[in-house]
Amino acid sequence: MSSYRISILLGLLLTLGLWACSNGPGPLEDQLRGEVQADLNPSGRVPLGALLKFTTKEPCRVSITIPGPTPVTRDFREAQRLHEIPVLGLYPGQVNELSITLTTEDGKTYSGTTSLTTEPLPATFPSIEVTTLQRENMEPGFHLIDLLIANNGKFLPYTLMFDDQGVIRWFMDLSENGQITYTPYRLKNGNWLYLNWIDILEVDDLGRTVKQEQMWGNAGNHELLEMPDGMLLMTGSKKDSYVVRNGQQIPTRFDHVVLWDRANNRTAKDWDLRAVLDVNRAIFPADYGMDPSTDWFHVNSVALDPSDNTLLVSGRNQGVVKINQDNSLRWILAPHVGWGKAGFDGTGLNTADYLLTAVDADGNPYPAEVQEGRVAAPDFDWPMGQHALNVLPNGNLLLFDNGLRRHFDPAPQYSRAVEYQIDTERKTVRQVWQYGKERGLEMSSPITSDVDQLPTTGNRLITSGNLRASGKEGHAKMVEVTYPGNQVVFEADLYFKDKMGTKEPSWGQFDLVFRGERYPLLPNQ
Repeated sequence: MSSYRISILLGLLLTLGLWACSNGPGPLEDQLRGEVQADLNPSGRVPLGALLKFTTKEPCRVSITIPGPTPVTRDFREAQRLHEIPVLGLYPGQVNELSITLTTEDGKTYSGTTSLTTEPLPATFPSIEVTTLQRENMEPGFHLIDLLIANNGKFLPYTLMFDDQGVIRWFMDLSENGQITYTPYRLKNGNWLYLNWIDILEVDDLGRTVKQEQMWGNAGNHELLEMPDGMLLMTGSKKDSYVVRNGQQIPTRFDHVVLWDRANNRTAKDWDLRAVLDVNRAIFPADYGMDPSTDWFHVNSVALDPSDNTLLVSGRNQGVVKINQDNSLRWILAPHVGWGKAGFDGTGLNTADYLLTAVDADGNPYPAEVQEGRVAAPDFDWPMGQHALNVLPNGNLLLFDNGLRRHFDPAPQYSRAVEYQIDTERKTVRQVWQYGKERGLEMSSPITSDVDQLPTTGNRLITSGNLRASGKEGHAKMVEVTYPGNQVVFEADLYFKDKMGTKEPSWGQFDLVFRGERYPLLPNQ
């Protein structure tokens, strides 16, 4: 080879090398004007979140990564010079080395790191043990719980998200309210909505207040849903609601469903359960702070049936009912015991006429003792003290059956997730799926708890919120099973600390989990 050709080849290699070097990421500082400012927990509500502020010389897109066993990467596609970047998913109690990549509009990149040091988790938080993890068969996302910390008669509310290793990576601290606050709900815009009785609070992922509103005449509790028009459908109470017993007016609560118009700050509609149910029916004794004279229904869940625009409403102390938009009754899903006249004064319709009849797979009714809920059939049992009802795409009803005083026996037996198929015309109900009975006391939670059908995999996510009879320390359990095969693909135990209560079976004296969900950590992803 001639020296001329060798020199050309060397020159070409040198040029390629310089080109390669010039196209590698440059130092982050070369594109910054000043330093990266980090504001950890800017709202005081999200200790594992931060806001980064910096200016770049050119408009840049930003990508940030929190490395670790479950890394979190977030991309901001809009190129700009002034940047305010929310950071979510920091590890607690350590120095987090956060990677930042800037990309200019002509494709040049700059990268570097910044450090964020977080405080340890509160000592009252549960310890989390993940016992089953089959990520390839699981619904994507982080694991969310609605945690209530006992505080000597009241509950302090927190929303937690933990990763596949059981590490809490985000939490919303709403203990400022000093009492139970319902319930972590992510709006379509990515923000979170909370109910504190008459107060409605919308916050972003860093806990910064977006909007505060106050209801008048109604109060919300337990459950809310965002309607397509932005209104809020919620379970709740009504000011000055009462029932008549022995000629006396007894104030009541938790016996209404409310449609709240956020745009006009008013109640758009109110459904009154007193009008269609027997307010004197009492099959449970007072427990966990419940007074059945005032809390006769204890509404805890609502769902909209899109097939006929009716409402399905769960009352812990009575059962599940279906009502029309005009507040008329369609049916009652509950054991056939103790049903009399409806109405706040007991002079209304005969509720027994609306009870669903339990049938087997061939449509044959079960014996009277099964209809009354005194025994279970091999393939059917009524829900008792249920929570978290869902209307499935196939029209069936999915709910968490707590099994509170199952078969009218005070001894705990089992809780479960259960799916029912209801024939409205024939007024029958058939059980078509369940999970949990086979686990016995391992999943037996007399109060709270949750079940959801997950949108991507179709798996069912089941959360038993307060396990005290399993032989272990008090804890909650989250289980994800395939459907219909019931293969466990995820399971985690969350062991309570109970540091601020007596652990007695009294309201606000033991920690618990109200709901469990599977959510993406980052909004709109």
